[in-house]
Amino acid sequence: MFNRIFSAIILTVIAIQLSGCAGAILAGGAAAIGASSSEKGFATSINDTSISLKIRDKFVQTDIDLVEGISIQVDDGNVLLVGRIENQELKVKASKLAWEVRGVRSVINDIEIAEKVSLKDRAKDAAAAANLRRLLITDMNINSLNYSIEVVSGILYLTGIAKDEAERDIVIEHARNLSYVKRVENYVMLLDDPRD
Repeated sequence: MFNRIFSAIILTVIAIQLSGCAGAILAGGAAAIGASSSEKGFATSINDTSISLKIRDKFVQTDIDLVEGISIQVDDGNVLLVGRIENQELKVKASKLAWEVRGVRSVINDIEIAEKVSLKDRAKDAAAAANLRRLLITDMNINSLNYSIEVVSGILYLTGIAKDEAERDIVIEHARNLSYVKRVENYVMLLDDPRD
């Protein structure tokens, strides 16, 4: 009961901080639901969601192409930017805007420069991400809520926190066995990794 009340308060604060951002309530709610069962904990999950929403808000205020082409993943203040945009200037701007948000500890910019991507390729990326999510959910040795998955042009980006090396290795193996995935970029941290 206390967690639900606390979650409601946090959601309200996030929504007020990002006034005008309709996604704040939905994203904050999703974070609150999953936070209590993830390895990184409730406070870190809420902080990461807040950072992600603030970056997204900066993207909206700067250039709509940043919003449409880039996915933002945040784990313990470490930001991963992936996706496709049309020019180098926007790629650099995305990193700059992410660093402007308080609480950001690092920014990994794996954004690709691409003219146009076919609907077929986007569908393949989405299917690969969905297939890995399904595998993680059905594997009883893995807490799937601890992982974020993004696939861009057949490159699968994994972020999150694994309870131990064995769990991380299982997740990476699942990712590598997907048919459309060309390469796996692993940014998963271990629960006992020393962090600030």
